[in-house]
Amino acid sequence: MADARRVAVGIRVLTAVVAILIAGAMTAVAVSTSEEGGDTTVLVGTLDSPQILAVLILLGFIDLAVLAFSLRATRIAGRAAVIGARVVATGAVVVAGAGVFLATFPTTVVSPLIDDDGCDTGYIIREENHWLSSSSSLYRMDGLVATRVAAISNADGGTPFQDGAYGVSEADGSLRVSTTTAGDGVAVPELTGRVPECGKTRPTFQADRPTPTPTAPTPVSLERAEAELERMYAATLATVPGAVGTDGRAVASSAPTRTTCDRGASQSVLTFALTTEDNATSLTKILAAWDAAGYEIDRAIQTDVRFDPVTTVTLRIADRSTIDETIHGEITTGCLADR
Repeated sequence: MADARRVAVGIRVLTAVVAILIAGAMTAVAVSTSEEGGDTTVLVGTLDSPQILAVLILLGFIDLAVLAFSLRATRIAGRAAVIGARVVATGAVVVAGAGVFLATFPTTVVSPLIDDDGCDTGYIIREENHWLSSSSSLYRMDGLVATRVAAISNADGGTPFQDGAYGVSEADGSLRVSTTTAGDGVAVPELTGRVPECGKTRPTFQADRPTPTPTAPTPVSLERAEAELERMYAATLATVPGAVGTDGRAVASSAPTRTTCDRGASQSVLTFALTTEDNATSLTKILAAWDAAGYEIDRAIQTDVRFDPVTTVTLRIADRSTIDETIHGEITTGCLADR
């Protein structure tokens, strides 16, 4: 009986000592955090001050639960009070454990900040990854006390510093820290009075080149389209020397006819009909000439189509030999402004 009492007393003394240590640690964290405002925190591993306080509170309630379970009572009222204390202490441990889980739930990574030459800058980066975003905080360390000097929000939820996707360059006593999400980056003072440790490696950061803004093509004028139309009509006739028209005479070059479109635009049209000794072969030669000029290929019902989306010139041609022994063609432009 005496031994059990000594064990109980020893447990109570131990829990009291632990409680004093926990209270002292919480006080030290609170004091260190409040020295320089919200930019100062105690950093142990990946845990900052709020998370450390949450862990200490959990340890405090565990210590209280140990004390509650070490209590003994002989009277009914005393036993009821002990059972109640144990239930309350157990509930407090569960609640505090849930609080610690929520406080430490975000994935947190702490890594040193290495400059582009592979040297330790003396700063560290603490990154927290949330559901759809992440944040990167740059700290200057003084023992366990960390002072935040810059913060970068990563809307894409990435961890650029953990991945090494960042750059650190020195200029005029300052360090320029850049990431893909920080725009021009942030500037922090270069730490002096320390010998940097070099020879460290990390992936080389290369910022994505800005996507060039595409230059809108200059709208083609009707005059340019007509010049292309006349050029291709001459090329068409050059492939079928000796061709004759419906009047039995040799086909000669002719000028296109303009028609009015909506909103002040005009369209040029040139129609032709010709006959050769072999209309099928002649049609193949004409289409080959348009293909060689870079025109795109299409086909409608019994009609071959060649078109250029830039100049808007389009050829529609068909062999009607079974009807009137003639090749019929039409070359048009789009509806363009007359400039």
